[in-house]
Formats: sequence, C-alpha cells, structure tokens
Amino acid sequence: MNLRLLGSTLLVWTLSAGCAGDDGVVVVDPIPDAGIPDAGDLDVPTHGLDAPDALAAPDVPAAPDAPDVPAMDAPDVPADAGPPRCAADPDCRGNPDGETCDAASGRCVRCLPARDTCPMGQYCSPAMVACTPGCRDDAACAGPVTDGGAGRALRCDLVTRQCVDCVTDEHCPSGTLCVGNLCVAGCTAARACPAGQACCAGACVEPTTNVAHCGACDRRCSVPNASSACRNATCAVGACTAPYADCNAAAADGCEADTFTDAAHCGGCGRACAARPHTTARCAGGACQYACDAGFADCDGDAANGCEADTRASASHCGGCGRACSLANATSVCSAGACAVATCAPSFGDCDGNAANGCEADTRSAVAHCGACGAACPSAPRSVAGCAGGVCDALCTAGFADCDGVASNGCEVDTRTAAAHCGGCGRACPSGNTMATCAASACVIGACAAGFGDCDGSAATGCETSTSTSLAHCGACGRACTTGPNATAACAGGDCTAVCASNYGNCDGVVANGCETDLRTSAANCGACGRTGVEVCDGVDNDCDGLVDEGFSALGCVPLACTGAGLIQTIPDGCVNDGGGSAGGDSLQVYCSGGIARFCLSGEQCPWRSGLTTAPTVTCSRSGLASDFMARVSCSPWNGRTNYSCDSAGRIFFP
Repeated sequence: MNLRLLGSTLLVWTLSAGCAGDDGVVVVDPIPDAGIPDAGDLDVPTHGLDAPDALAAPDVPAAPDAPDVPAMDAPDVPADAGPPRCAADPDCRGNPDGETCDAASGRCVRCLPARDTCPMGQYCSPAMVACTPGCRDDAACAGPVTDGGAGRALRCDLVTRQCVDCVTDEHCPSGTLCVGNLCVAGCTAARACPAGQACCAGACVEPTTNVAHCGACDRRCSVPNASSACRNATCAVGACTAPYADCNAAAADGCEADTFTDAAHCGGCGRACAARPHTTARCAGGACQYACDAGFADCDGDAANGCEADTRASASHCGGCGRACSLANATSVCSAGACAVATCAPSFGDCDGNAANGCEADTRSAVAHCGACGAACPSAPRSVAGCAGGVCDALCTAGFADCDGVASNGCEVDTRTAAAHCGGCGRACPSGNTMATCAASACVIGACAAGFGDCDGSAATGCETSTSTSLAHCGACGRACTTGPNATAACAGGDCTAVCASNYGNCDGVVANGCETDLRTSAANCGACGRTGVEVCDGVDNDCDGLVDEGFSALGCVPLACTGAGLIQTIPDGCVNDGGGSAGGDSLQVYCSGGIARFCLSGEQCPWRSGLTTAPTVTCSRSGLASDFMARVSCSPWNGRTNYSCDSAGRIFFP
C-alpha cells in the first residue's frame, strides 16, 4: 500500500466513522488542505500524495488469526481532506445523508433552517439538521392540524412548534388577551376594549349596563329592598324584594313601600285601604283589615257599611254580634250592652232578680213560688210539697205513691215492694204459671211451672210459654225446632222431632237433617228404618235395590241361581203348610237338576233327588193332596207366597 492510498483510507474512515451524530446524520468537519506529516522511518516525500509506487510497501496478506485492532488505535496520521465534498445541492443527489448541500461545511444534509424545504407539517431542526414533526410558520397552521392537536390552529408557536390560537396579544381580537396560547376575555392599558366598553379591573365591561361599573369603573349600584340595575350608565331599581314595591318610581329610595303593612299601598302600589264607618283600617299580610270602634261591630258581614251594629243598644246584637236580647219568658231590652227584663210572660216571674235567666220561675209549678213569687207550698207525710196550675199539692217521695187518693194519709203505698202496685199504682205482678214478687219496684218471676218458661223476658206476662209444645222454645226458652228435607218440625214433650213425609224415614235419629232416608230405595232401610228386605217372587222390590223378583224365572218364579245338581235349599217344616197331609214330614226341598230349580216335599218321591236331568214318567206324588196343590209357604224367606204347584213335568212353580 502506498502513502496516497493510506492517506485516503484514513480520511474516509475519519469522515465516515468519527463524525456521525446521535440522530444518525453524519457531520463532516472540513479538514484544511495540509500536507501529510512525516511518516517516520518511511522516506516518503511530503509535498503530495502522489508518491511513486516503488516506495509502497509490498502487499502482505494479513494472517487469518490476527486480532482485530480498533481503528482508533491507529496512529494519528494527518491526511489531506481534499476539497469540500459538496458545493451545491446537485452534488448531494442520492447521498444517504441528505440531498441538501450545506455550503458552509461542505456536507450533504437533509435540510437547512435558513432554507427550510421540509414537507407540510414538519420543520428543519437546527440541532438535528433534519425534518421534525411540527409547524415552521403561521402558513403551516392554515390547514387542518396533523400533529395531534385539537381543532384548527391559526398561529405557529416557534417554541413548542404547535399550532395554537395565539402567541401574542396581538393575535387576539379586541377585548381579549393571549393567555396560555388561548384568547380569553381581558384587557390592559396597552390592549384597549372595543368601542363603547371600558377596561375595569382587567375586564371589558359595558358601563351603560354593568351594575358594578355603572357609568365609570368601580361605581357599584345599590338600592334599598331591591336588586340593582344599571340603565344608560345610571343606577336604577331592578326587581323589588317581596313584599316591597317601588311606588314612587325613585331609584334613590329603592322599593320604599312595604305592601304587607302600608295601608296606602296594601297588596300593591296605589291600593289604599278604603275608609269604612266606625272602623280603623290597617294593612296586614298585603290585605286590608278593619278594627271596629269601641261599642260597634260588623255583624252583617258587609264590608261596605263597616261596623254597622251599635252593640251598646241593639236588641239583636246586645254586647256582641248575634247576642240577641231574648230572655226566657220575658220581654227584654238592651241597655249599655246588657240585656234586661222589661216584662215577664204570663204565669212566670223574675223571682230571683237575675236578668240573665229572664223570668225563671213558673208560678204554675214552682213550689216556692206557686201562683206568685214567694208563695211556697207546705209538705205532706211521705211526700214533698208540689205545685200544679199555680195550686199547691203533695208530691210523693221516691218509692211511695198515693194509690188511694186520700191526701190525709199521704203516699201510703211502697211501690218498691207491693206486688199489687209494683213500681206504680195498679201495676200488679202476674201470677200465671209462676209465683211473682216485687223487688226494687220491679216484678220478679219465681220458678216457672213444669213445661212453662218466661221466654219473652217480661215479668208482666209471667211464664207465658209452653216449652212442651212450642216450636220456638221446645224444652227451654230459645231452643227452636228445625229440621231438614222431607220432614216437618214438631215439639212433643219438650223434645224436637221430625214428622216424615210419606216413603221417607229419620233412620239416623238426627232431627236437623230431616228424614234423610228414602225407604223405597235404601237396602238397609227397606220399607222401614232398620229393615233389610229379602227378594221374593211377588212382583214387589222387597230388598229396595230397584229390581223386582230378581233371581227368579219370569215364567214360574223359580230361583235362577241353579248350577250343578243336588239339594240347594231346604225350607223348614214350620214354614210349609201341606194341607194336613203326612208323608214323613212336610219340609220343602229345592233341587237343581238340568239347570232348573225343582221342588219336592221332603216325604215325596222326586226323581231329581238322585240328580236326574230328565223328567221321569212318574209325576209328583201328592200324598192325598189335591192334584194341583202341593204346599203353601208361610214364613221367611218364603212368607206370603202363593201355593206351589206341580206342573206336568213335575216342577214346582208359582201360578
């Protein structure tokens, strides 16, 4: 390698490796065009880099295992940097470091702050010499914000590189200041308010309407009993505070009238309380009220005529409304507000001299004033004095009566105990069906006779009710007889009974549910309570099951339940009447032969006794009986049957 090659290599390494910034942009410092210093033992001319090739050391390949030696450890060998790398932008075309030429340094960079060619939404960072997101001037904020800001900005803040509403106060409209990049209401001595407004306490106000600055800064409006208002730069009354009102239209005294108490403006301006006769007016709660003068009252409720009644002399309103002078039993008059007796009604007198109770004494009945005031009646034995029609008489004391009408012996009867005059003359206690006495002026009923009761609770009627037969009081007062269906209630001997309708029975013995059993259909009470019927061949439903002659043949009333062969039933001798014949007994035997029930007297010779199924030539022996008569059954279960006859086949049947 010759020295020219070595110098070029060192220069390239220095430019490319030693000048890269943190942002990846390579910074190339210009190197003065100086000669290469002495290379030591190598005798190389220093006047240039074009040394002869013969002086170059032979190329020796590096050993494969040679350790890597950092370039920084190479000896500082000054190299000739040569001319600047760029002089104009075309020299940087295709350069990875940027296509803009920084003529001052000769480096190719991405942008220059003085000649910002960054795209919209970016600016050339002086520190990085590279395009960075943000605005570079107000023109960049004319369109929609693309750097994440909110809304459409108008100005570029060159400090934050953000599009904002304002940067200086001049960017804001009149009456506002730039605070925190926002236009807010405010003013200063240098920033005047819009025309017609004044700057008071840092804010633009309208002095013609602003209550705090009415006509001038800090001139605050305040009026009594009302909210303040500013009109045409003059303080005025706003809204009055209830119940006050501005009745004189003067702002100086505000809302001067209390419409709750001012009689001239009661309830509102100009609503003066009208004058009324014999009254004094006042305003209370916004309504006119009137107090009557002494000795007068508003008794007719008509406000127009005020307090029209003179309670000192009015007979209808003496001493107060509605207090009419109407003394008892007298003609009255009102004097100084009090009623007095003028004259008493006939038969009455003002004997106590008290006008308040009028003519209180009825001289027709008053014992102390019988016929006239002061005319007292004397008393009689066991009586007190009385007055009737203005004439004295005797009034019996409690518990006594004058039943004989003789005044000399007074009230001779003790009506508290006398049975003939119990509680009064002639009120005798009853004696029917009982023994009555008089106690405390009331008849007392003793023990009632058997079968009777005092069911009406009246001593006057005694023991009036027969409890042996009364349906309402059967056996005792209040014990009414009732019954259920198919029955009529009755009382017999003090017991409630039920009289059953035809074909019904009271088989459970309970009167309340009536005659509950239909004797025509009840198997347990067939024809009568407790009777269980047995069906016999007689054309009657003997067992009350709704069927007639069930179990018998319709042709001969022969029992149908015949299966097998042999004797199936024997009717005892006592139940059979054979007409007086004798043949070894007269019991009736029933045999089953050929599915037919056949009958024979016990002493007769019947072929089916041996189980024959066909009729023999021998007919039923009659043992001296009539040829068509065999026997008559006279007891259960065959009681009431007709004669049993023997047919031509030797079978018993009922005609």
